[in-house]
Amino acid sequence: MTEALVETIDLEKHFPLTPSLSDTLARREKRVIHAVDGVSLQVRHGETLGLIGESGSGKTTLGWVIARLHEPTRGRILFSGKDIAHLEGRELLAWRRQVQVVFQDPIGSLDPRMRVWQIVGEPLLAQGKLSRAELRAKVSEVLPTVGLPAGSIDLYPHEFSGGGRQRLSLARALSLRPKLIVLDEPTSALDVAVQAQILNRLVDLQSRFGFSYLMISHNVAAVRFVADRVAVMYLGKIAEAGPVRGVLERPLHPYTKALLAALPVPDARRRAMRYRVSGEVPTLINPPPGCRFAGRCPFVIDRCREEEPLLRVLPGIPDQWVACHRAEEVGEIPPEELLGEMPTLPGSPRSESGNSRPSESTVAG
Repeated sequence: MTEALVETIDLEKHFPLTPSLSDTLARREKRVIHAVDGVSLQVRHGETLGLIGESGSGKTTLGWVIARLHEPTRGRILFSGKDIAHLEGRELLAWRRQVQVVFQDPIGSLDPRMRVWQIVGEPLLAQGKLSRAELRAKVSEVLPTVGLPAGSIDLYPHEFSGGGRQRLSLARALSLRPKLIVLDEPTSALDVAVQAQILNRLVDLQSRFGFSYLMISHNVAAVRFVADRVAVMYLGKIAEAGPVRGVLERPLHPYTKALLAALPVPDARRRAMRYRVSGEVPTLINPPPGCRFAGRCPFVIDRCREEEPLLRVLPGIPDQWVACHRAEEVGEIPPEELLGEMPTLPGSPRSESGNSRPSESTVAG
């Protein structure tokens, strides 16, 4: 097995809630949002790990914690074997050369008052002293690698298209030649043609420079194209992880199946059958015991509501991890079957109308 570049071990990130006056007077225990709750995963050298899940599942928070843009509440972050979860000062600054982030919103993450050479050169200046001429020369070298002309160094962000701004964000991340790049929804605001150009560029850059990517995305097709492995998050926890083809073509977890069943397809006959998960999304302030998907799962049993499932591998599928008590029973059910009559398993309660009726809570977001 390839050595891990990044490994998180039982990583947690909780955001404290501001107590109300009544909470303060009554001296109630402070409440927190369990955004990331005990996540363990690996990103290997030179690979792309896709991270998918619906909005609010904790994907971006996890990426930001790994990049040390958020401080972890608990757990460990190993980078090339060294725990970097509590680095400070000069040690943290030196480590930041190795990890960069491409943010979801290129408009909001690019200073509109700065020119291209200042934006792309900002990480270089943070890591060392360079003259203006040296900085402009280095930026001129970086821009062509992302498909931007070297002569654009004096332009402002508003003078680029959406795809151009995303390339600019990518150039800024590449300027230090990091080992890991966290890609937060890199294609979310782009049309299909530009998405393809950005994804092809990412694959090309990885083959040339050997970067590792942590790709956070709602776009399952983009993850399928770029990623080597994929992890599925739900309410702060990993539901399933493994090789991208295995997870997306033979999902084992009911949530992964529901996620894939909810994807739109160019088939008018399936448009009216788009799968929607019934039930309420649990709160992240006081998560319920057991599996966090239990309240919405069509295959739930009492054990699911009482005992939290741990990530495990099934016999014969050594590279695919799943956190489900009934994975052996439901693993062979394809996502397409969730669009029709819900299959019945021993011990599974079913409502009179089944679990495939439309509701306001849609997995695909």
